[in-house]
Amino acid sequence: MPSQATNFYSVSIPQEDEDSQFYPEFSIIGKTVDAVNSFYYVYRSWRTGAKGGPSTHEQQDLYRAMLIFACAGLDIFVKQLIRTKLPKLIIADKRAEAKFKEHVRRGLNKDDKEVLNTVALALIDRNPREIFLADYLEAMTSESLQSVEELCRVSDASGLDTKIMFYNEKKSLLKEVFTVRNQIIHEMDIVVTHDTAKKTGHRTRRQRRANIMEKHTRAILDLAQELFRAYKDRFQAFKIDIEKSPKPETV
Repeated sequence: MPSQATNFYSVSIPQEDEDSQFYPEFSIIGKTVDAVNSFYYVYRSWRTGAKGGPSTHEQQDLYRAMLIFACAGLDIFVKQLIRTKLPKLIIADKRAEAKFKEHVRRGLNKDDKEVLNTVALALIDRNPREIFLADYLEAMTSESLQSVEELCRVSDASGLDTKIMFYNEKKSLLKEVFTVRNQIIHEMDIVVTHDTAKKTGHRTRRQRRANIMEKHTRAILDLAQELFRAYKDRFQAFKIDIEKSPKPETV
């Protein structure tokens, strides 16, 4: 693992104990940061001794990888929150519960065979609510959470202050980040232009500046930590699983 001096990013949220209910989410953030720092370490090692000038595309690929891994980490982290923490928030938080009911109501208003199947399963199940809850969680985790709109939807569903967390300036930055991420993931940053002077399409790649890619990667990692704090604050506010059962007295 890179030394502290060569780290690009450091986790600022307090360490979670392994028996903590938030340890899995904390671990995902830690592993994501470790991967990002490893790419950064390789990049800095590669650039050692370079006499300025733009990075080669091979070197830029390391910054591309930093952003892609950060976004992938955010995706699995948020899905973990939804699957394991949102059900508990729905029980305790009226705002989260209202969003759940809204989802069910919206589904029932649709003339959809899939919705009817869900209703039929719920009617014959011993716990109908769990059927609708499973459908709700699946609806939010079945697709990639790689857009501002999806992240805002998750934030709303969790009863968080979405307008505060995703203020206009941050939303604009994140939209830019996900645009870059998609260009790398889906296009390998290749731009195809058709020059009439050439017989075939001329292919080149987008240039990625180190300072911009660092800014984008930090924005994603910062968001993961912000969501972690927000969820943990909600759990503490509603005293969800905070009090542990007392240990039995020894005779």
